[in-house]
Amino acid sequence: MARKERRAPRGKTTAPPQAADPVPLPPRMFWMAAGGLVMACFLIYFQTGSHGFINYDDPNYVVGNVHVNRGVTAEGIAWAFRTFDFYYWQPLTWLSHMVDCGIFGVNAGPQHLESALLHAVNTVLLMLALRMLTGALWRSALAAGLFALHPLRVESVAWIAERKDVLSGLFWMLTLIAYAGWVKNRTKGRYAAMLAAFLGAVMSKPSVVTLPFVLLLLDWWPLKRMRTRADLAALATEKWPMFAIVAASSVWTFVGQRAMGATVSLTALPFYFRLWNGVLSYARYVGKFLWPADLGVLYPYGKIPVTTMLGALLLLTLITAGVLRRGSRSGYLAAGWLWFLGAMVPMIGVAQTGVQAMADRFTYLPMIGLSIMAAWGLGELCVRFRVPLVARFGGAGLLLGVLTFVSFLQTTHWRDSFSLFEHTVAVTRDNDVMHLNLAGLYEQGGNLDKAIEHFEAALRIEPNNVEARRLLAGVYLKRRDFADAERNLTMVLQKQPDHLGARKELAECYLLTGRREEAKLQLRRVLQAAPNDFEARSKLIMLQ
Repeated sequence: MARKERRAPRGKTTAPPQAADPVPLPPRMFWMAAGGLVMACFLIYFQTGSHGFINYDDPNYVVGNVHVNRGVTAEGIAWAFRTFDFYYWQPLTWLSHMVDCGIFGVNAGPQHLESALLHAVNTVLLMLALRMLTGALWRSALAAGLFALHPLRVESVAWIAERKDVLSGLFWMLTLIAYAGWVKNRTKGRYAAMLAAFLGAVMSKPSVVTLPFVLLLLDWWPLKRMRTRADLAALATEKWPMFAIVAASSVWTFVGQRAMGATVSLTALPFYFRLWNGVLSYARYVGKFLWPADLGVLYPYGKIPVTTMLGALLLLTLITAGVLRRGSRSGYLAAGWLWFLGAMVPMIGVAQTGVQAMADRFTYLPMIGLSIMAAWGLGELCVRFRVPLVARFGGAGLLLGVLTFVSFLQTTHWRDSFSLFEHTVAVTRDNDVMHLNLAGLYEQGGNLDKAIEHFEAALRIEPNNVEARRLLAGVYLKRRDFADAERNLTMVLQKQPDHLGARKELAECYLLTGRREEAKLQLRRVLQAAPNDFEARSKLIMLQ
């Protein structure tokens, strides 16, 4: 029995009757289920051992990052703890990459397999945490399976640059386990373990700052520690060190991102549009959880019709009202839904970094909430309609088998940059960023015609992209198509007269077509703006 104290609910916590297994199961059942999920994870991700780096963030995180690819060094460790490069303060993630490079070198295969291993470990830890919290083995196994094998996980696991997802996930799961243990036996050691795990999560990816709020949800369901407003205050108070870490991390992240210029300005992306996109993204995430099709590495912003936004808002409102109305009768619905909504807040785009409207990788931890809703909801329906055990296990196995197959296929797209970018262009609309990435790859590979095709596709979507037009002109120069090169460089300078790179390339174009005086004029204009430009001065001297 729980001891009633005004300060905070204490003592041993029992799981709600509808969640716990009616008959205690031997430990081997847990390990059999966990082993099956681990095997499924490796069935999906073992192929990544032969995958390469992706030419999108991987160069920044590993391949071209001298702090990382030299392995663990004193200078590298100091850099990891002070840098805000690439939006986050994430020292443990940087150290993880350094350790990999120190052991394996700049070799993609082993690093991919390490991410797969971390994901498999996270799966077992999640299953253990849910079992400890609820007492329900098979529902915990199904929720962990939905988390582990869903195609939305592929981006976080198969992309080396997203090591922060699986690493922060490891510490998130350890925090859940430590909390479940502390609730049953409130010792200082268990509390310290919980705080240490949470701090590890924050140092891997700061967006995990929602975890203390998730613990409050778990206090309501399944732990049943929250019955009154006084309980809420007491439960929040007992977690004050975690909230202190949240406050410090949030301020540190905000200051660092502002100093690095990582946040997108309100002029470039108005606040109302961010809110509209956030509402639509929530609805799209639910849709992709239910039907994981057309998954790509980048979903660009686009116009949002009012009817679409209102439809998404209505959907979210109806779901929220429905799960809250069920209340304590089906507490897993409200707890899972609020887990999803709350844990997604840091990534929903109100404080925007990057060019994505939404991203599969953002769902790594938030979608555990939807997995709980699905697993416990299906379990409750099976009990209500007295579905035979054989049918229950068969249906769950079929569902997880289908997810495994689809995830395996999705992972094949991550084998190299060409495959991933071509797939993303095929499943998204108006994706100028991916067209530009493909154009760069084709240019590096010497396929200038395909490079031009993708540069022009990007410019049809975003005609004011001055740098893309300059790069297109550079490809025309390589192909010795001087008329098209001149036309595009002239358009660049009309929009941005101070673009010195375009002016030097236009001078080169004039020089290659025998128009020496026009070339000298362009070089003089470069030197007027940049008197110390050695390249322009050298060419001008040669032309005198």
